[in-house]
Amino acid sequence: MRSIDRAARRAALVLLVLAVALALAPASAGAQTPGAETPKRPRIGLALSGGGARGAAHIGVLKVLEELRVPVDCVAGTSMGSVVGGAFAAGTTPAEMEGVIARTDWKEVFTDRPPRAEIAIRRKHDDYKPLFAPEFGFRDGTILLPKGVVTGVTIESFLRLLTEQARDVHDFSRLPIPFRAVAADIATGQAVVLDHGSLALAMRASMAIPGAVTPVELDGRLLVDGGIADNLPIDVVRKLCGDVIIAVNIGTPPLKRDEITSALSIVGQLVNLLGKDSVDRNLATLTPGDVLIAPDLGDISSASFERQLEAIALGEAAARRAVDALQRYSLPEAEYAALRKRQVVARGGLGTVDEIRFEGIERTNPEVLEALVESKPGEPLTEEKLGADLRRIYGRGDFEAVDYTIQPGPRPALVFHVREKEIGPAYLRFGLGLTSDFQGENYFNALVQYRRTWLNRLGGEFVAAAQVGQNTYLSTEFYQPIEARARGFVAPYARAGEYTRGVFIGDDRVAEYDVRELLAGVDLGATLGTWGEVRVGPVWRRFDAEVDTGSPVLPDTSNNASGVRARLFGDRLDTAVFPRSGHRLTVSAFEGLSALGASEEYRKVEARWTSAHSFGRHTVQVNAAGGTDLGSGLPAYDSFVLGGPFLLSGYQIGQFSGQRVAFGSLKYYNQILRLPSLLGSGVFAGGSLEAGQMNGLYLPPGGSTGTLYSGSVFIGAETFLGPAYFGYGYGWGGNVSNSGTFYLLLGSPWGGPL
Repeated sequence: MRSIDRAARRAALVLLVLAVALALAPASAGAQTPGAETPKRPRIGLALSGGGARGAAHIGVLKVLEELRVPVDCVAGTSMGSVVGGAFAAGTTPAEMEGVIARTDWKEVFTDRPPRAEIAIRRKHDDYKPLFAPEFGFRDGTILLPKGVVTGVTIESFLRLLTEQARDVHDFSRLPIPFRAVAADIATGQAVVLDHGSLALAMRASMAIPGAVTPVELDGRLLVDGGIADNLPIDVVRKLCGDVIIAVNIGTPPLKRDEITSALSIVGQLVNLLGKDSVDRNLATLTPGDVLIAPDLGDISSASFERQLEAIALGEAAARRAVDALQRYSLPEAEYAALRKRQVVARGGLGTVDEIRFEGIERTNPEVLEALVESKPGEPLTEEKLGADLRRIYGRGDFEAVDYTIQPGPRPALVFHVREKEIGPAYLRFGLGLTSDFQGENYFNALVQYRRTWLNRLGGEFVAAAQVGQNTYLSTEFYQPIEARARGFVAPYARAGEYTRGVFIGDDRVAEYDVRELLAGVDLGATLGTWGEVRVGPVWRRFDAEVDTGSPVLPDTSNNASGVRARLFGDRLDTAVFPRSGHRLTVSAFEGLSALGASEEYRKVEARWTSAHSFGRHTVQVNAAGGTDLGSGLPAYDSFVLGGPFLLSGYQIGQFSGQRVAFGSLKYYNQILRLPSLLGSGVFAGGSLEAGQMNGLYLPPGGSTGTLYSGSVFIGAETFLGPAYFGYGYGWGGNVSNSGTFYLLLGSPWGGPL
């Protein structure tokens, strides 16, 4: 009986608890007790794959996620996925990213060389020599190759602009959206997950295509494009935060056999194949609650950066096809707005600093670099101005990496981090020049140039060159700045050479004139920023000239032609070949002086001017040139010369030789094909109208050509081997028979004498 009583009492107690619970419960069955905790939503992680230009499709996906109010709690990306993901994690909206895509000149982003206006004037001189683009290191008799064709300085500058609002965040978990970038250790092939440091540098490391873009050295590892190790980092996102994964796979499908046609396509295929296994493994881990979006990007390749807006639209379309799966995770409007308010960060200023210094310098004098920096202590810093500072520093040609940080503290400091070229400080460049008018005038030159930099703390530089061919020579110059800012310099030089000129009477080539030249001189000069330089100094010259073949119509001679020479060189063209804007001016003057041993006291003045103007895709280039001996009797071995491609294109190379010359031309061209940055800029179609007159002819003595006209049509290309042209020219007028000729040119058309 006693046990029955205990059971009854327990039952009564249970009934009492239930009654109290029912009394406190709300009348509506679906209502929630005030103060009760809201069930937590699943955390959603975004995995963005690599794929080069195809990665712009990620932006289209992000636009749809915003539209559907799907939250993103963390992001991981590889290669171009790290660029879009890193920008999104830093607080940049998809609309802002789309605007950046539309405004960006991607050719400039993936061009190693900084804007030409910011390149040291000494490097601009090289643009008019028949030199190939690559520069090799030279040490202990061994040629050293760079680690990549593109160093990535301009790429990194672009990435800093894209993530400017997160410049002070060095722990990627503390970004508005936690983020990871995936790169690969080129020494082991293993994936490296980057979670701290410079966000822009991590993004660049993740997209450093092996052999094309220089690897990034971080924490003792040499990092390249993460696509070879983990191209769709679902596993990384799962560890970071992902209860639910939204994976966007835009990887490039493997090329077919007939599509593998170049070294570039082979590199791309290797990256695709190396990353395919990791993508397949990651895709196999997706669960029914995860969402996979795979945009159909058709023939948009990883290099189709001009089609990125199209890729955005295709990414958006692919995300809309997954609306049903995505809407499961949609948040109420107010909740999503509050989340995005925390995640979107406005861009702010960089503030000011109290000092500027350099780190990583071994050979270079920091005072020389300080002269290139326009950002100043106490003045507001901007990303644009700092980017220009970095490009000017890089434009000296001494560094393979240039970066900056702003260090906070009682005395905030702007610190430029430089990494001197591992293959330096001695360099080799090779080149070829070829000109043919298909009428027997064929000129060929092969060139090698040696450059040794930083011979002393002021930046002394030694350059030696050897060329064989129609114009054979050995030359040296020692360039010595006289103060750290290199506004003044002294440059002793020497040259020994031999060249051949054709001798014409009318249209007939009657002889070849061989000229041997020995010269040495010392220039005193001043640099005019990156715009130009002026030089003046004595020069000792000796000429020996004789007829090699044909009639002895010109006298053999051996003369001392020493004197004083002055030169002005100014160059603001945006590119030396097929420029779209800017100007170039060269002026030189020489006077022979018996006090320096001259046997002939003649004078020679010469000037050339080029100006380029563009209207959309169309460019018009104006050229003018002239020269005179001021009536002093210019000898034949130092004469002005006209004739050949773009110097009266319808006539033979060097057909007209005399003591006074005037020339002008109008050239039009339009880019018809864009080349990959590694190969050059593009292929152009165009034409020219030219007019010129040569007076004081040597044959017949004192004669004149009268005004000669010429026109040409051509196909040209700006390549890593230099400019190349193939065209047809026709000439008429003056005292010479009409003439027409095809021509082929490799090298600068303005490299020869007038």
